[in-house]
Amino acid sequence: MIYTVTFNPAIDCVMQVRDLELGHVNRAITQEFYFGGKGVNVSYVLRNLGRTSTAWGFIAGWTGAALEAALQEDGIPTGFVHLPQGNTRVNAKLKGTYVDIEGDMETAVNAGGAPIDDDSLQQFFDKLEAVQPGDFVILSGGVPKGTPKDIYARIMAKLDGRGAKIVVDATEQVLMQSLPYKPFLVKPNDEELAEITGCDPLDEQALVEGARQLHDLGAQNVLVSRGGLGSLLLDATGSLQVAPVIEGELVNSVGAGDSVVAGFVEGYVRGTEAGLDEQDAYKQAYKLAQACGSATAFSPGLAPTELVNELLARLES
Repeated sequence: MIYTVTFNPAIDCVMQVRDLELGHVNRAITQEFYFGGKGVNVSYVLRNLGRTSTAWGFIAGWTGAALEAALQEDGIPTGFVHLPQGNTRVNAKLKGTYVDIEGDMETAVNAGGAPIDDDSLQQFFDKLEAVQPGDFVILSGGVPKGTPKDIYARIMAKLDGRGAKIVVDATEQVLMQSLPYKPFLVKPNDEELAEITGCDPLDEQALVEGARQLHDLGAQNVLVSRGGLGSLLLDATGSLQVAPVIEGELVNSVGAGDSVVAGFVEGYVRGTEAGLDEQDAYKQAYKLAQACGSATAFSPGLAPTELVNELLARLES
């Protein structure tokens, strides 16, 4: 089983506008709703790859009910804890042209999440009893204000000794606090790794040394994304892989990192199911991670299956 955990999911209301004027009533040309949050994004990409995952986390109010219903309709099982107060956040994103400004722009207003009370947090920890040896638990993104900053470490402490593979996609102290529990994968970008380790984000060798620091502190696999400079993977066997960025037109960067996480997990599972040894399984995982991240970057949505397969074939040729 694969479980994705999103403490602060969201509904994004994306509106296309023309000649936006601040301080005036504007009309949208189009309006679309996207149901997400980092862990939810991972579940959607896994679904596109043909893998079922269960979306866990916290939702609240009628917006939370709408998000849960949308995921279930899209074939993603859910196990959210329903908070007693508030609503799941709605983010507003305006894309288009502005009066007196050349070119397209995007303005985003992100809301805060509903508060997580102690009883609801305990309900979530009770759900962790379902995790079995070999299961994946993917912890992604930030947490609402007021939630303990060490919550990921607490989750990992609860799961310690269960034989589960934990993925942590977080930054700074949240990431560092997870390392004693030996997460299966951490995925900082170059700037985040520089903030943690003090390395130069533009120096590839310095990033490799920064990745080794996280590896030595407990992370099994360290995947560092570098934007237009590609990425690198220091895997659990100590092997280093470095890859340039896949060429293509950038359409959308939202969710690309989540797609990398989903691709790595799915690639590793496929490799082990095929009987590959550990090192070859990591090589396959890294290739699928690259293909998924780029497929999202080159598309308006999350990692379309056909494009993922096309890019993966390009990497394997």
